[in-house]
Amino acid sequence: MMKIFTIKQLPLFALALCSHLSLASGNDYGQNERHERRGPPPFSQLDLDGDNGITLDEFSQHPIPRGEHETVFNHIDSNGDGTITETELTSHKPPRKPRNSN
Repeated sequence: MMKIFTIKQLPLFALALCSHLSLASGNDYGQNERHERRGPPPFSQLDLDGDNGITLDEFSQHPIPRGEHETVFNHIDSNGDGTITETELTSHKPPRKPRNSN
């Protein structure tokens, strides 16, 4: 016998379904469904060898929302030494999308 949802049960069912779908979607770390930036992953996740620095090789092994890995890496590596420190990663401000002037 199939149960019929009452008006009171429907919102609860919808909430449970949405929660399940959001957990199962497997989004990239930098985007949600609307492709809005959520921020970079934790430094420790990017620093694959645990030496407190992220090389271009380590950085290239992770997806990025847009752009080329080398270009983004060089933008974050503010002192140009070829290694991203935790301070450089956390203080980096990504370029903003231009606003529509209409």
